[in-house]
Amino acid sequence: MPYRIPFLKSREKYASGTHTLAKAWNFYKSVREELKEFDAIWCADIETFLFVLLAHGKPVLWDLHELPARFMHNPIMKLLFRHLERKCRVMMHANEARLNLLDSMGLVSNRKKHFVLRNYPQFNEIDTEYDDKYRQFDSWLGNSKCVYLQGVNDANRAAFESIDAVMSFPEIKAVVVGNFEQKILARLEEKYGDDLSHRIFFTGMVKQLKTPQYIRRCFMSLVFYKNTSPNNFYCEANRFYQNIINGNPVVVGNNPPMRELIERYGFGVSIDDDGSDVDAIIAGMKQLVSQYDDYKANIEKNKQNLLWDSQDDTHKSIIKKIFA
Repeated sequence: MPYRIPFLKSREKYASGTHTLAKAWNFYKSVREELKEFDAIWCADIETFLFVLLAHGKPVLWDLHELPARFMHNPIMKLLFRHLERKCRVMMHANEARLNLLDSMGLVSNRKKHFVLRNYPQFNEIDTEYDDKYRQFDSWLGNSKCVYLQGVNDANRAAFESIDAVMSFPEIKAVVVGNFEQKILARLEEKYGDDLSHRIFFTGMVKQLKTPQYIRRCFMSLVFYKNTSPNNFYCEANRFYQNIINGNPVVVGNNPPMRELIERYGFGVSIDDDGSDVDAIIAGMKQLVSQYDDYKANIEKNKQNLLWDSQDDTHKSIIKKIFA
């Protein structure tokens, strides 16, 4: 499909992640005339509410793969959100738990407009070329069992607690893929000294298609999102899916969307904590190890349910609703 990425002066003017409303307005003005040529408008991200608000004569789909935090608490913004809902033909959510939360807050008036489309991956591809970084990791790991940790780059994702839990198992190592916060690293080094580098391997940034190389050398993963905000607590990460698709059972927190999949398919363990309690993580890891063969069998039996194509019926329903 042809596409165009418009040049936005606001992206040069403002740092990444800042002044998002100004950037959205700049984006809208840049493509406003082009929108007249299309049969429907598909908007993604919260700031594109400007497109929904200003759209006329076109069916609109608003993809809320993040919770619309700016609309969730202020009464005036709630009224605006309900107005935006009326303007949409379809509103899309990343999981049922997110939709239910908005409904419980009085932000959903017409449930028939709302669809859940989970961000299931197609993580079957793997880079077949192994670089020096991977070979260094492979040599470091040897015959030890390894826990896969990715995206643990801040305290909200239980970075310290996850590694602290791994360190309680002398026979287990862990690989941390991606960036890692230096303050948390210093805290771990102070507690564990040289033993940390013997037990935990930090890769730094790794290309997406190389991450399965590390996953397939591991036997389990830990994925936690602390209950620090609705968007954090109701998250289900790509690395959660990626590990399961590649055969690794997972230990997760009590986050509703991940817990629901864990309990439905038996992909691992969901602890009764958000990742703040190291002892609870350790207990979850012990439970996973004790029933490891069962969890592996459940993955082989059910992992196809987490592929993007498993939602084909939902895709068709959304398209039909847009052009109804």
